[in-house]
Amino acid sequence: MPKHRHVCATTFLRLLVPLIPLAFAAAAGAADSAVEPPTCSATGTPPMQTVAPVTKRPVCTDGRVLSFDQNAVTRYACFNLPAHAVAGASQWPMIVYLHGSMTNPDSLYRDGGALFELSRDYPLSTHADSKGFILLAPEGRRAQAWASDGPHTGTGFHWDEWQRDPTTNLDVQAIDHFIDQAVATGLVDTKQIYVFGWSNGADMAVLYGAWRAERIAAVGQYAGTDPWQRTPCPVAMPSGRQVPLTLLRNMCDALATCGETSSWSNTLQQQNWPFRRVNLSWNGKDAGPGAQCAQTCGKAHGLYEHVRWPQKDVLATEMLEFFKANPLP
Repeated sequence: MPKHRHVCATTFLRLLVPLIPLAFAAAAGAADSAVEPPTCSATGTPPMQTVAPVTKRPVCTDGRVLSFDQNAVTRYACFNLPAHAVAGASQWPMIVYLHGSMTNPDSLYRDGGALFELSRDYPLSTHADSKGFILLAPEGRRAQAWASDGPHTGTGFHWDEWQRDPTTNLDVQAIDHFIDQAVATGLVDTKQIYVFGWSNGADMAVLYGAWRAERIAAVGQYAGTDPWQRTPCPVAMPSGRQVPLTLLRNMCDALATCGETSSWSNTLQQQNWPFRRVNLSWNGKDAGPGAQCAQTCGKAHGLYEHVRWPQKDVLATEMLEFFKANPLP
């Protein structure tokens, strides 16, 4: 097989892997929807219904596996340091990565390989002597997603973005714990802690940024929408510090539709939110500010774009530069 064809085939197969559980979830959506509709409250739904095994130990390529016991469930996270990080020598920015539904922290090294590569030496720090950044990738829980008006992602790993009470949300508490554990190493620049999420993790990133606005400098979303309007129980968007946000969105996306991300952008603009929107072409490149939603967007194409991450240069110039420009004061 010619080399270029081998590379294309390898890339296609790598992108195909995350599509498999999503495709099965879509096919089984009607059965999963049989879960009793929740009783809505001022903070959304009750806690999501977990299924065994609730968590699974990730591999954490080139990193450490962090864990702790939470209500008889072992919670996990991956912790990766820049290769030259030495305790006491300096401090580094940290990006908390929240994976999408039906996947786990190891998606950082597979689907998010470009971000993982950038963590080695990208100059994200406001201090010239620190290159690279720390990555912290907590794991969600296996649960049944609540049925909603939008696409149904079925039973698998999720973040509980439906229960919007940070005082009782176990996923929020798990993220808190792992950030505390990372900060305790003395290696984290606490003025530069960012949260970046993909899909369901992108929605959770916005929620977490709002609930921990005193700690999170800025938020990045890839293929995410307005988490406050998430059905079946939308809630009012809270007041408070407007945590700077960069939104990376696809012109064709089966799960975070272009119409939904346009509506989310309009909401942010109306509130004069400090945010940047980046439109992505089918191959993950920057399509420019004038790009329009695709007129036709089939399910297969939309799923492909949803799991295809932004290219490395887009992550660097559009998200990481935005993060660097927005540390905590």
